Amino acid sequence: MSSRKWLDNAFWEKDDKEQLNCILELEDDAGRQTRQVMKLNRLDKEGNPNPDYDEVIEVLGDELVTQNTEDRKTRKTAEKEERKLRDQEHAKARKMEELFNYKMEAFEVEEIKNCKNRKLKGKLRRAKSKIEVDLYAMMVLQEHLANEEKENDGKD
Repeated sequence: MSSRKWLDNAFWEKDDKEQLNCILELEDDAGRQTRQVMKLNRLDKEGNPNPDYDEVIEVLGDELVTQNTEDRKTRKTAEKEERKLRDQEHAKARKMEELFNYKMEAFEVEEIKNCKNRKLKGKLRRAKSKIEVDLYAMMVLQEHLANEEKENDGKD
């Protein structure tokens, strides 16, 4: 007692409805089930109607296949948008991590590590870009050099 059944999730490959994508579920005499994903053309290579295509349309109906196609397009568009947002979030997180590591490297510089100017160190810590980190790091180094010059001038 073998049987065949078209699953009700068929959809059109293209808007011209010349090809549809569907799944055929087969059950053999032993009760084993197999599924085949099929792309069925309306016409075969000689231009004759494809009996499997016609059977799917007869069993499922043109309206259901069209509705499945619209639902699939909507779902795929939503998935694409979700993936795009997730990729943007990952890129932002990577950028923030790179900035954090860049700041950590800046704070390993001896002159910055030992800087007494809390206001300048705070600005360096809160910098939102590598350029800001560089700017405040240079300001700390300039302050350090100016203090060294004062100390050296006082010794002379």
